[in-house]
Amino acid sequence: MFAINFYSFRLNKILNSFRSSKALKNFIIYGFGQAVNLVSPLLITPYIIYICGLEKLGVIAVGQSLAYILNVIIDYSSNIIGVKEISISREDNSKIQQTFSEVYISRVFLFLAVFLFISVLIFTIPYFEKNALLIFLSTSIILGQAINPTWFLQGIENFKWITIINILAKVIYIVCILLFLKKESDYILTNFWLGLGTILANILAFVWIIQKFKIKFKSKAIQGAKRIIKRDFMFCVSQFFFAIRNYSSVLVIGFFASDFVAGQFKVIEQIINLFRTYLQMFFKFTYTYVCFRIDKSMVNGLILWKKYNGLNLIFLIGLLFLAFLFSDQVLLFFKVGAELINKLSSYLRLALLLPFLIAITLPLEQLIFNFSKNKEYIRLTIFSTIINILGLTILIRFSEDLKYSILLLIGIEMFLILAYLILLKSYLFDRKLVER
Repeated sequence: MFAINFYSFRLNKILNSFRSSKALKNFIIYGFGQAVNLVSPLLITPYIIYICGLEKLGVIAVGQSLAYILNVIIDYSSNIIGVKEISISREDNSKIQQTFSEVYISRVFLFLAVFLFISVLIFTIPYFEKNALLIFLSTSIILGQAINPTWFLQGIENFKWITIINILAKVIYIVCILLFLKKESDYILTNFWLGLGTILANILAFVWIIQKFKIKFKSKAIQGAKRIIKRDFMFCVSQFFFAIRNYSSVLVIGFFASDFVAGQFKVIEQIINLFRTYLQMFFKFTYTYVCFRIDKSMVNGLILWKKYNGLNLIFLIGLLFLAFLFSDQVLLFFKVGAELINKLSSYLRLALLLPFLIAITLPLEQLIFNFSKNKEYIRLTIFSTIINILGLTILIRFSEDLKYSILLLIGIEMFLILAYLILLKSYLFDRKLVER
């Protein structure tokens, strides 16, 4: 009975972290929108493979990866610094108008620069020239990101509109795929439909914000936009390398191997990204609680950090075990041909180590940011990205066996864990903190 009461007490203490009804409501609303992001690939990817095949899926994946990497340039610093500026100025409407105007004017310049860069790629690199129309139509994803006001909505803590954007964009995308993707040659338009959904949903939220806050774009905001681009250049560089590390694998494989091999990798990546997206959502939500607790008491903050991330790791291991056991059935769901099941199943089982390792790196990154080791984080991000691209390029040219590429990605995550532990050893391995 004592043990039951003790654990009940401990559980209540954890739940008290969520006692704010507003925080819990935000978590539920935000989580629902993210769940739609998780489920939509499950609904669409098997259908695309069924209609277009793995080879065309590979081309589609290359276009998407390029767009997602370049989206970071469009975001620049708005998803971190812009959110902070809006958050601390939410009661000052003139400051909100100024920040909103400057960010979006800067995005106009950045989008034009990105569009010019893509045009150069199409006209100078044979692979992109061969797939010029699909790559060009993929810029709709980037345009959608340029309009995306999620950063502003985060600043004012309006998670309802963030969820509306996510759901509406994915619904439009899914409907377009199911209605218009009827033959293999239609694959060229898949990324355009993804971008179209994003554009329409973001325009709706963009107009609501302008009307709600009576925002007017003034010429003096151009100077502010230039200031943002100059001030936050290095921050954008670090985020750009981070995006390359996350999204470049299928791009490199498609460029140096074949679209068919890239399609195989995309299936594995799509499954792994389900776990990655969940872990990133958990990271974002628990981050503020961990920051607040560590600021008040390092010992109590580290205890809370261990509880949250320890319980989440146990939960994740259970999910990964199920995915390992039923890997064949998962691949059959994705419409992978019977002749590829055995090979891709072995790849998937190996790749399941990645989300397990990510479930360790992300919590360690929470502490990296908490203890202001941003410069070290940027250096490690740039270094690991360079190793990722060079290593994949060499391996895929040496052998199209994806096992080696997956092992490289696993090795990079293990390297980051070791590097983070070295950086944090004075906090994690202090005897007094450990005894607590």
